[in-house]
Amino acid sequence: MESDRRLVAQAQRLLASMTLDQKLGQLIIVEYLGHDYQASGLQEMIRDQYVGGFMYQESNHNFDAPDDSIAAVAAFSQQAMQDARIPLLIATDQEGGLVNRLYKFHGPLPSAEEMAATGQPSYAYQQGSQAAEWMKQLGINSDLAPVVDVHTVDPPVLETRMFGSDPQTVATYAGAYLQGLQQHQVAGCLKHFPGLGAITSDPHSGLPVVNRDLATLNRIDLAPYRLMIPKDQPAMIMATDVLMPAIDPQLPAELSPKAIDGILRQQLGYDGVVITDGLYMRGISEHWSLSEAAVMAIEAGDDLIEGPYTPSQVTDVVSALKAAIQQGQLTEARIDQSVERILLLKLRYGIIH
Repeated sequence: MESDRRLVAQAQRLLASMTLDQKLGQLIIVEYLGHDYQASGLQEMIRDQYVGGFMYQESNHNFDAPDDSIAAVAAFSQQAMQDARIPLLIATDQEGGLVNRLYKFHGPLPSAEEMAATGQPSYAYQQGSQAAEWMKQLGINSDLAPVVDVHTVDPPVLETRMFGSDPQTVATYAGAYLQGLQQHQVAGCLKHFPGLGAITSDPHSGLPVVNRDLATLNRIDLAPYRLMIPKDQPAMIMATDVLMPAIDPQLPAELSPKAIDGILRQQLGYDGVVITDGLYMRGISEHWSLSEAAVMAIEAGDDLIEGPYTPSQVTDVVSALKAAIQQGQLTEARIDQSVERILLLKLRYGIIH
């Protein structure tokens, strides 16, 4: 506890030294297109717009450079860190199975379903530990995994990405994978809050709806979070764009104060970093612009906005957040709360020394 108090004090000192632009930058984790550090705009987003971090995405052709070796990616990560005023969250989605961002470097790896099928939680722990070691070689310090959705419909939209159909099994295996990551100094992330185990349509192509009553959601979808938050202390939780009318009949979970502030923060007691899913997904973009969704996400209680991938999009998001502060829709105290959580995560995982 003493060391944690020291880290909180350090985060608060750092926060006090930051300008508003630097604080708002910390709330954003960006993607970038292609593999050129400058031409993609990534250098500008890091150096001039103070973004809090970036994601390596295979689908954005980030690993397509002809000489893309482990050493080349590590050098890219290092260059980005050198340009950052505050050290960056450098993230990817490394689950294994279908979502295997390290495939180019390490080949096929077991999925969540396959890990659970071994009957050995220690196997999931080994996979998490191994992934952490490999990610650190590439300069990656955060993994947007594991998935803690509970498999409840067939065929499942998330296919093999779930650890099982029983919340306790999911919590056990996902917890082991998460411990493997976090005990090796890679920040993990439970996803997709409040749960995609019962969806029947792909969130990338529209807003999925889960019509379950609150008692069922509590018993199934929210159960892994209730079990894992106190026990495994996830560095991050990703909220997603699913409509659960029992929680909020109007807003997708990641933009809903009832879901984030009401359930995740107050009922489940989570005080770590909440990251949005990609705010460009159609369930969001059909209704709100990226900058509108970003403001709503911070209002709802999220800390880290995932979605912008060009300097102009970062400018739009920052301008919208400033306008929301000027209009009294958001306060600087609310911004500080999120920035402090992000700085604390970076301190706990040795990203900020």
